[in-house]
Amino acid sequence: MTTRRPARLLAVFAFVTLVVVGAPAAVLGHAELETVFPADRSTIVESPAEIVMTFTQDLDPGKSSIRVADAGGTVVAEGGAVNARESLRTMRLELATPLSAGTYTVRWTSFSTEDNEQARGTTTFTLTAASPPPTVAPIAPPSVAQPARPTPAPSVLPSIAPSPTTPAASTTDALISIVVVILAVLGLGLWLLRGRSRRAT
Repeated sequence: MTTRRPARLLAVFAFVTLVVVGAPAAVLGHAELETVFPADRSTIVESPAEIVMTFTQDLDPGKSSIRVADAGGTVVAEGGAVNARESLRTMRLELATPLSAGTYTVRWTSFSTEDNEQARGTTTFTLTAASPPPTVAPIAPPSVAQPARPTPAPSVLPSIAPSPTTPAASTTDALISIVVVILAVLGLGLWLLRGRSRRAT
């Protein structure tokens, strides 16, 4: 009995040690998501140019990917690129077309090159339409009063006096009257002279 009891205690101790040591190894055995942009459950007002994710282990680019779907489940972007010069733990997905307002789900798949294990997960973000800038009414420039133009005085043209009309008709009538009177006087004189001559004979 005395010999078996230490053996059992040793077995229990060994089992507990394996559990304690193995648990962190199991947890760290996947390329888990460490950071993401846009942040999980965040609200943004401008469509992001790309989705950026960093993981806890180096990624296998051929087996790791990002998929973006809208609220209706339609996939709007899919792919993912790992740049070895930047970091084997960073994966990017460029968004060629700006996103419309709404809620989006980002599904990621990572494959670790350190332990050849795959992991999956999702994040979400909401894009709201940016409020338009307030419309500023244009300020009209102050009106400049135009100087009043002087009204030109009406020009007075000198009146031309009418040329005196020649009383041609009146003069002619007067001459005729004078001639008639002269002839009458001459006739009367001749008549008187004839009468006297007759009486003398």
